[in-house]
Amino acid sequence: MTAASKRFRSALALAQSFRAPVFEPNWWPEDTRKVSYRLDGATYWIGSTRRGGTPIGVIGKAEKPELRLPGGNWSPIPELEAMRGLVSTSNDHVHAVVHQEQQTIHLIGYASEAELVQAVQGLQRIPAESD
Repeated sequence: MTAASKRFRSALALAQSFRAPVFEPNWWPEDTRKVSYRLDGATYWIGSTRRGGTPIGVIGKAEKPELRLPGGNWSPIPELEAMRGLVSTSNDHVHAVVHQEQQTIHLIGYASEAELVQAVQGLQRIPAESD
């Protein structure tokens, strides 16, 4: 049985329900529509769609060493080295997996590596409670 998806008005409300910090980009490409916040069981989604309907966003969950990367050709890039980041390109979109504070964070729907790096470098830590 899967938990029902819950929607939130803000990253702070999402973090409080997730009971851990969430990581939200402080920059979105110009063609990104209104950002939404959702919790599906133990996985959070902060994202939207781009012109043409391409999903773009951040998917975060507790880090589990046994998890495997989605299929594709994943490679490290220097800009994401500090977060143990890997990048893959498929269907004309660039995706990344990074690790931060014992979370695995997937970033999807970026048009270029430069866009993706800008989003990763601008990830804001939204605490679940006052730190």
